[in-house]
Amino acid sequence: MRKLMIALGMLMHLMLTANAQKSAAVNGTISVKVSDKAGKPLPFASILLRKTQDSSLVKGELSTENGTCNFSNIPEGEYFIQASQMGFSTHFIPNFQIDASHKKFSFDSIALEPLTKSLQAVNVTAQKPYIEREPGKTILNVESSPTAAGNTALDLLRKAPGVNLDNNENVILQGKSVQVMVDGKLTYLSGEQLTNLLKSTPAENIAQIELMTTPPAKYDASGNGGIINIKTKKGKMTGINGSVNGTFTQGWYPQINGGGNFNWRTEKFNLYGNGSLGEYRNYVQRDFRRTFRDVNDTSMLSQDIKQKNKFNDRSYKAGLDYFINDKHTVGVLVNGYNNSFSSRIPSTTNLFKPGMAPDSILSSYTTNDNNFDNIAVNLNYKGVLDTMGKEISVDADYANFRNQRHMILNDSMLDNHTHQYRNMNGVQNNAATNITIKSLKTDMVFPWGKQGKLETGAKVSFVSTNNVMLYDSLQSGKYVRAYSQSDEFDYQEDVYAAYASYKKSINKTSFNLGGRLEYTRSNGYSHTMDSTVVNNYLNFFPNISVEQKINDKNKLSLSYTRRIDRPEYGQLNPFIFYLDRYTYRQGNPFLKPQYTSTGELSYVLKDKYIFTFNASRINHIIEEFLTQDNDTKITTSTDVNYNHADFMNLNVTVPIDVTKWWHMDNNVNLSYASYLVQVGSGPLETRTNYSYSANTTQSFSLPKDYKIELTGFYQSPFIFGIFKGDPQYNANLGIQKTFLEKKATVKLNVNNLLSVQYFRGRAQYGSLDMSIYNIWQYRTVGIYFSYKFGSNTIKAARDRQTGASAEAKRAG
Repeated sequence: MRKLMIALGMLMHLMLTANAQKSAAVNGTISVKVSDKAGKPLPFASILLRKTQDSSLVKGELSTENGTCNFSNIPEGEYFIQASQMGFSTHFIPNFQIDASHKKFSFDSIALEPLTKSLQAVNVTAQKPYIEREPGKTILNVESSPTAAGNTALDLLRKAPGVNLDNNENVILQGKSVQVMVDGKLTYLSGEQLTNLLKSTPAENIAQIELMTTPPAKYDASGNGGIINIKTKKGKMTGINGSVNGTFTQGWYPQINGGGNFNWRTEKFNLYGNGSLGEYRNYVQRDFRRTFRDVNDTSMLSQDIKQKNKFNDRSYKAGLDYFINDKHTVGVLVNGYNNSFSSRIPSTTNLFKPGMAPDSILSSYTTNDNNFDNIAVNLNYKGVLDTMGKEISVDADYANFRNQRHMILNDSMLDNHTHQYRNMNGVQNNAATNITIKSLKTDMVFPWGKQGKLETGAKVSFVSTNNVMLYDSLQSGKYVRAYSQSDEFDYQEDVYAAYASYKKSINKTSFNLGGRLEYTRSNGYSHTMDSTVVNNYLNFFPNISVEQKINDKNKLSLSYTRRIDRPEYGQLNPFIFYLDRYTYRQGNPFLKPQYTSTGELSYVLKDKYIFTFNASRINHIIEEFLTQDNDTKITTSTDVNYNHADFMNLNVTVPIDVTKWWHMDNNVNLSYASYLVQVGSGPLETRTNYSYSANTTQSFSLPKDYKIELTGFYQSPFIFGIFKGDPQYNANLGIQKTFLEKKATVKLNVNNLLSVQYFRGRAQYGSLDMSIYNIWQYRTVGIYFSYKFGSNTIKAARDRQTGASAEAKRAG
């Protein structure tokens, strides 16, 4: 089957290559003249001719002394022009079409406005808005936010439009789970490991965050809520350049981190990289209340947990691109991390008899030490095959992820009546996970007909995981291996994929028709249980979008996509992990993939106001499920497939320029969620909820290069699975100052002005009744410093997106 799928992928490429049609050669000419508002010609202005489809640069020129420049021999296509000059705002000439009937264009009245104006001694400097919208995605320009410094990637996502965190701090986009990528490459983590990585990634290293709700067919079909792509900062100039930074934050505990990036570019090669070191400490308080009801009476278990966490971050990335010539480039990219996470968890559990009379108190202390490291190597090639737009790229990836976990739990029971300790207990867990991922993918772009472009590609990936769990119990002062509760679990998964996508523009209408075919073969084997679970399935994932430009400032777009979420590797592991005497966590090797169909309608008004509505259905949705034994008082957490869930979201973004020095970005999201829940022979229940959230960013540009930013958010009650979360809200304040010709930046910020970040909610289903209150972070004050060094005259490192994509979020 493997050979067959690879052969089919190769055949598909050959057929598409053979049938690709070359556009008729058209030699268009364009003349441009730029001036200031008074009509005075502007020499040495940068005039860039770009393709409308992907904003790629076609040609660039500097204006002459009389402000003019000319482009000749321009092939047929749709273009726009970007004109800029130091000290002036950037001007865009809207899309125009070169074809057999329109070969000559003249733009001789481009007037650039001064970039900085004086207003009552206040200097106003243009900057990117914090929120931008493109078809299928929302962009957060983190680099322009003074309040970002001192935060982590998880903090930024917590405040992003349409994003929530569940009770375990897992990221949810518009009510659905997502794939998380860093610079186009998935993180190879899931669950707790992904959360820890996001917590240890400083915001100082992040330039943008992309929230893609309907990714195109070239991306792996995994991620039912879409993809969150975190773009890190890169060197943007030629020669040797880069930056260094450091942050100190004081909350319940101090936190410190530092890092930097560099870029060295010559005519033949580009060497680049970044790294960070950090230590993060925080204090988490968790309160659980479990109610047990029978026919005659009610009893309760109340648990108070105070958890001290410590993260150590050591991450790196280094890459080298070699330019064979101006059309062919080969490169190598290595990135990884060697991080650790430890926690010390004292807890007190009060047990109440039927009738709510005090019974006993369980005191426990847990130590949890984790080490997780990853190294990923990418080899890549990109070639421009002709002047008409034919391109090819190849990526080969290898990644290895390892996680070692050591946990010791000791507890004892104090009887409220005899005041004697009884049932002293000791448990030790040692777990080791090793995941290896190999993938190979190729992508090709062909011009196809008049104003059309065909993208096609294929990918194969091979994943193997080995999980070992050793369980020991304390007996007569010694730990003794419990073989019946220990296990080894092996899992293998192969995915073969091919896709094709056709893009075309006709006048003011552009459309994209795409589809992706994926075949999955998986095998899971438990050594202790001597059981094997095998799955084989073939799926087709369509991706369709249409955009209509009503005029230069108003456009309407419509899209549809179907996606898959395969179970995370750790979710399939049947181990029982003991969190405490009354709380277990167990994997489910029988989980099925979940499938999501999403339609989205978006309208951009006056090139600034954004209205987006989307609706989706998830079949076999995977969610956490809790079972509660009223006799033993034990609650077991596992992941199951619910019947289905429906979601609808209306998102509105409204930027407002209050004055020339005060700008507002406002976002409101209205949501509807409905879950059809039935587990085993349990009751069939429909759970629905209407909710809304609001985010606002207030930006103030002040004299002498000062900036102030105030952000706030509110989230009304929301649901996910059997959980319902209470309202959440918070605010943050940041002040920024640049100096040394804007090479140095100092930022002071206060996060959690309203004291805490928390989750409060309740889970009810069948006999289960549990309330949860988690406090993740208290108010923090931080100071940040960065310094840029080096040349400022060359291009950035390539934004390399590697091939190991769909496997990323699921490892761990």
